[in-house]
Amino acid sequence: WVAEKMEEGDSRQQHDHEGELEPSMELEHAIGFGGKIRSCLLFHPNNRDVVYTAGGCVVIADMSDPHNQVFLRGHDDNITCMALSPSGRYIASGQKGDNADVIVWDFDEKRLIFRLQSHDTGIACVSFSHDEKLLLSVGCNTDNRLFVWDMASGLMTGQSAAVEKTDSQDIRCAVFGGFLKDIKRRDTPYYMFITAGQRCIRLWALDPHTGAWVHQGDALTTLSHVRDYTCISFSPDRKCVFVGSTTGDVTVFDTKAKSMVDSKQVCQGGVDSLLVLPGREDGHYELLVGGGHGSLTKLYAEGAKMSFVRDGSTQLLGGVTSLSLSGDGVEALAGTAAAYMYRARIDDLRTVLVSENHSDAVTYIAFQPDSSDRFATCSTDGTIRMWDLSDYKVLCKGHCKDGGVPHCMAFALECLLSGWSDGFVRCFDAETGEMLWKMSDVHRGGVTALAVSHNHRFMVTGGEEGDVRVWDIKQRDMVAHLKEHNSAVTSVCIFSDDAHCLTGSRDRNILSWDLRREKRIASLRQRMGGVNSVCLASDQVQVVSVGQERRLTFWDLRDPEPVTAVNLPDEATTVTLSNTGRFIGCGGKDQVVRIFDFEQNRLLMEGAGHSGCITCVRFSPDDRQMVSTGEDGCIFVWNVY
Repeated sequence: WVAEKMEEGDSRQQHDHEGELEPSMELEHAIGFGGKIRSCLLFHPNNRDVVYTAGGCVVIADMSDPHNQVFLRGHDDNITCMALSPSGRYIASGQKGDNADVIVWDFDEKRLIFRLQSHDTGIACVSFSHDEKLLLSVGCNTDNRLFVWDMASGLMTGQSAAVEKTDSQDIRCAVFGGFLKDIKRRDTPYYMFITAGQRCIRLWALDPHTGAWVHQGDALTTLSHVRDYTCISFSPDRKCVFVGSTTGDVTVFDTKAKSMVDSKQVCQGGVDSLLVLPGREDGHYELLVGGGHGSLTKLYAEGAKMSFVRDGSTQLLGGVTSLSLSGDGVEALAGTAAAYMYRARIDDLRTVLVSENHSDAVTYIAFQPDSSDRFATCSTDGTIRMWDLSDYKVLCKGHCKDGGVPHCMAFALECLLSGWSDGFVRCFDAETGEMLWKMSDVHRGGVTALAVSHNHRFMVTGGEEGDVRVWDIKQRDMVAHLKEHNSAVTSVCIFSDDAHCLTGSRDRNILSWDLRREKRIASLRQRMGGVNSVCLASDQVQVVSVGQERRLTFWDLRDPEPVTAVNLPDEATTVTLSNTGRFIGCGGKDQVVRIFDFEQNRLLMEGAGHSGCITCVRFSPDDRQMVSTGEDGCIFVWNVY
């Protein structure tokens, strides 16, 4: 496991043979939020910090200081569920994949306490008991196991099958409800919790000392009211439990009678999150309900009957998948499936946007040539965002609903040109994010690579079928068509004279072109596998490439054979050169960012943090920072010294 504090970073300072201090890198900031996961954004009781997931990482962030982040990394795949203990002492996170572990973290010391390894394929939900002595973990449908863990020792105290019929049932949410009460409503020593999911809701009670089940998945009576439940919350007095469903209603169950009492239709798109507010007298309950279409609704229930609160609804961007109450109970933190974070006042539901992020894989990065504090990213969520590196906020956003996936970008003066999987090139205003114009049928099968000339008059694009085309930006007309590649073009680099360009392709070839004569003048061929990414040195002769053969390869355009190559642990998907030409940055399927010395062809430093394949790395124009993006939807900013 790795616990990284971003203020200090994961810097690796090495020394060469003469004892001089070598360059180092540190993780300065992570941009990203796994908003599609339910209950993945949690307000810490200290009223200052928030805990959320970003790919396979747990991030602890200070609400008042964007530079103060703590980064907990112990998972090797995306996190699927998370829970915070009532006092905020512990964090529990579960992941999917072959190593479907549950990790318990110490919040104050920012370190891993327990790694619980009994589940397979994935974790559906985790929950702490009211006194923080027990942790519940429930596996996904293919795992179908439920475990209760002792937080003093990390040992298992109870286990069971989660559902009886895995073909028609699964568990999607679970929550502890304090101690089971006897017939006179007095606490017994048995811990009670509820699990709910597809067509089932069940009550459990465990004796933690013997591991015996007092209630082992007793089904609550629903009669003909059959639902797929998504979220669950106990009332403060634990007499009732409120459950949200995919049909958009909230159902109330009586825990003593183990039966349904009432149901209320609340929103469209299903109920994705539910929060019962404390502070009301017995028998009076107030709820916040997050809807799948972005509604945030306040409900008031007296006894077992619910009624709407007047003016108790507001609209957010994206389905509300997370709701968490602040320590003082004044506001709630809301996270949405579109990767937005909001603060909402409880009394009037006024909301303030805290942050916005890409909600899916980030595919490309572009810096403005003369600006080191602004950069742009594009994502498979169909958006292009411009970021400010001083506070990591979004300056502007461009969006295209039906354009497919943006694969590549380049700045042209105050415009941002982007290539999309539908074969279009779209131009956005870099100041406002407004789409200015678009070109159709640039490439059949999609635009896979794009570069803008240094005089900003023309661009060179590469397509899915191997075509390389030159376009006049002002007239939006094709100037030249170069066809020698027979597979997707992955990289385009334009020489400083704007008369030549370099292209790399999945067909294993790296070709140099004379754009005026529309003729190939040099050809390099990778020994095995396609070329994923190519960059051109400032001398316009040396070339660095990465590809499917798992090597960092150095070329001279005057020699068809590689000058040298460095073996990599896994396939690299992206490579870039620093503007001074001193460093090479690369990343790929092993999720590690690496920086090499260009002259000596040796590894200088590496940084871990991504939980998905790295899609792009770029140095800022002043070379003081490097930005990396990944399929996990995260953007990492690294300081390079």
